[in-house]
Order: sequence, then structure tokens, then C-alpha cells
Amino acid sequence: MSTATRGKRSREAGMGRTAIVAGAGLGGLAAAVALRRCGWDVTVLERSPEPRTTGAGIVLMANALRALDEAGAGESVRALGGVVHPGSLRDERGRALVSVDPDLIEERLGTPAMVFRRSELQEVLAGRLEPEVIRHGARVAEIDPGDTAAHAAVTLDGGERLTADLLVGADGVRGVSRGVVAPDAPDPVYVGSTTWLAITAAPDITTSSQTWGPGGEVGVLPLKDGRVYWYATQAGPAGGASGDGARHLDEARETFSGWHEPIPDVIGATRPDQVQRVDLYALPRPLRTMVRGRTALVGDAAHAMPPNVGQGGASAIEDAVVLAASVGGAASVAEGLRAYDAARRSRTAGILRAAWASARFGEQLRNPVAVAARNALLRALPSRVYLDGMRRFTDWAPPRLPAG
Repeated sequence: MSTATRGKRSREAGMGRTAIVAGAGLGGLAAAVALRRCGWDVTVLERSPEPRTTGAGIVLMANALRALDEAGAGESVRALGGVVHPGSLRDERGRALVSVDPDLIEERLGTPAMVFRRSELQEVLAGRLEPEVIRHGARVAEIDPGDTAAHAAVTLDGGERLTADLLVGADGVRGVSRGVVAPDAPDPVYVGSTTWLAITAAPDITTSSQTWGPGGEVGVLPLKDGRVYWYATQAGPAGGASGDGARHLDEARETFSGWHEPIPDVIGATRPDQVQRVDLYALPRPLRTMVRGRTALVGDAAHAMPPNVGQGGASAIEDAVVLAASVGGAASVAEGLRAYDAARRSRTAGILRAAWASARFGEQLRNPVAVAARNALLRALPSRVYLDGMRRFTDWAPPRLPAG
């Protein structure tokens, strides 16, 4: 049965409106879950023939966890996550740059951050949807954003056309939807860094750490199951993502061999099949709009950002809940999308700019004089001030979702 037919029947029965979500990443799945909670009939279209994820792990701060609570998935998600027990921000030789007072974290940030395997997080969200909601192997070829008089529509590669009251573009940094909603949007640009990502066994590590060195950054975060999620980012030209796991791992070992422990040990304990390498791309500036007609952008489709402030996935989850609240409580889709755009564009623009600034201040600094000046500034920074820098992102609460 097509989405249009289901939508017609559901409206006739008074069961609510219909939505198509293009993309089954974190933002798309969260949007589907939140819209279903508001009583919408949802279809998720995912081009991959089977469930898959990019990235190994993800850290969610209080803002994202609150959004998941409102969507009804918070309890299940929290059961999977490991609490991030922060150590300190250090330089590549292991010297402290910022010492974090653990007692201040809950006071300043509301709740400790949590770290997850990204695949498990997506499985939890997908598990809150009926099996038939997600269509794998459904590649979107064209989008009609719709207007006040006509439904939004998508055409799949095979020619099938689906319509709905609302279309959610959650198809990522290189998806189709951004060009339709914001045709004047800039193309994604290379951030200037490539990153290695892996989950491996390292049972003796119980404290999270973050390290900034010349031109690079490494994070080591223990997961709830005893394994460790690590990422390592290095400034350099694009093209690093080509090659196989063995090559990627050799390059990571060589690049970070002189950094402080446990970094070389953790990388050394990783198998080639556990590591990914990704060239990082982001939007160079905020979009002028996140909506057009009956179509809204969420996540990387709207504001792909450098990962440096840890808010990429969180912003996608926030988008999802705000979108559902906006259209779920509005008299019309158009009215709801205007409210969504007004609520999200300013916040996500600020986060995007902060992420770019942090990338340039953090791992992309290579000049020894600039690195030394940055490190001196960080050492003089009280942990309270350091945490307050994160608070600008975490001090956010989701709107209430209307009952479906």
C-alpha cells in the first residue's frame, strides 16, 4: 500500500497525517520516532539495502538525552550508554591543558555525557518503529517539496512515486533534499582533517581522555561493555579515506606513535577490520532556510558541521523532536514548518560556527608558536569556565510533544 493511500485512509479515520522521512540515520530515525509519538503515519526511505552506520561511537550530552526522553526513547537509550568519566584535556606528551573537576559536571552541564556504539543507538530508535515503517533499498532520485495546496512527493530510482503531508530530508551531507529546499546553499567543503574511528577491546581503561597535539586530536572513551571507542583526527589533505583497514591502521599507528599512553596501546590493540577512516566535510556557512513547501531538513542535510564541539548527532536529534512538536501542534504543516525554521535555524547556525572555530583552534593548529600560545591559554582556564563553554550547547530543553 502506498504512503498516499495509507495517508488518505488514516485521515478519513481521523488517525493523523502522513510523513515521509528520507534517510535512516540518527536524525531520520529520531524524526520518525517523534512523529509517530505525535500520531503521524510515517514511512522511512533508506537507500542502503540493509541497516548500516557510519562512524563507530558517539557521545551525547544532556541536550540530546533530554530530546530522546521527550521522544519516548530516553530510558532505552540510557540503558545502553556508558557515562563519560572525564579525565582532562592534555597535550600530546600527556601534560594537562585543562583539568576537569568531576563534581562540577552535573552542576554546570545538567547530567554527565554518555557514550554509545552508534549502531546500537540506531537499533534502539529503529526498534521503536513498526517493521514496515523502514524501507531499505529505497533510493530517492527526485523530490517535489510541495506547497500549501499540494503534498510533498519523492520519486525513487525505480520510478515509484510517493506523496505525504510532510517530507523530512534526513539524507545527510550529500543528499538530494538540501538542493531542493535551499538551492542557493553552498556545497560541503573539506574541513581540513581526516579521522580514524574504531571500537576495540581495552578493558583496563576506565577514564575518558581528550588530547590536542600539533595538527591532531585523539579521544579515548570506555564503553559500557568494557570496550573502548577511540577517534584520532589529523589535519592534512583530503583523500585519506581511500584504502583498506590495514593501511588505515598502519597510518594511525605511525601518526600517533609518539603520543602519550594509552593512545599507542589502544591503537595498537585495534584490528584492521575494526577501523574506519573518514575525510570530514561540512557546510561552510548556515543555510538561509531549513524548510520549503512541505519539506524540512534535519541533521547533516541542514547543518553538517565539523565534529569538534560534539553536537552533530545531538543537533540532528534536537531537530527531530522540535520538528515533530512544531508540526504536531500546528493547525497546518506550513504553520508548523515556519515555527520549526524559526526555532532551529538560529541555534544550529551558532553551533555550526562554533564547530568551525573549535576545529581551527584545536587539532588544525600546527605552527609551534600558535600551539604553545593556545596551550598556555587553556592551562590558565579554570575548569568552571571550560565547562561553561559546553553549557551553551547543553543548556537546552526540548518542547513538549503533543499526544498522538
